[in-house]
Amino acid sequence: MGSSGSGRISDYPGSSGKGSSTSKGGGSAGGSDRCAQAFAVALEDIEHCDFYKASATVPAPGQQLRIAHKKRIVAETDAGITVGNLPTAYNYLAGCLKDGWTYTGTVTASNGSGAVATVSADFAPSSHP
Repeated sequence: MGSSGSGRISDYPGSSGKGSSTSKGGGSAGGSDRCAQAFAVALEDIEHCDFYKASATVPAPGQQLRIAHKKRIVAETDAGITVGNLPTAYNYLAGCLKDGWTYTGTVTASNGSGAVATVSADFAPSSHP
């Protein structure tokens, strides 16, 4: 089991792949600032993260989460317990976080009873530089 990101080299900072953005999180050719946009995401690698390891379950819908940059961009509880990784398409958030943006969200759906645990969440910027 691994990442199910786009598989594009342009998802990684510093790449020169076609369509990649600058190393900063914001700014794009269209003029919109990706850092200022809300997003919905299905988290990855849930079974390998601290929340699942500690409780053998997933957070219930309504659980508050925040985005953090650890080895990867992750969703974690307010207590700092990692729930899941974001797909590599969201690597631009590293630059946003470095620039002072913060993101909070809520689990919208979760299932820990199947062969693979699933957690989906909606996030929005809660502050910016």
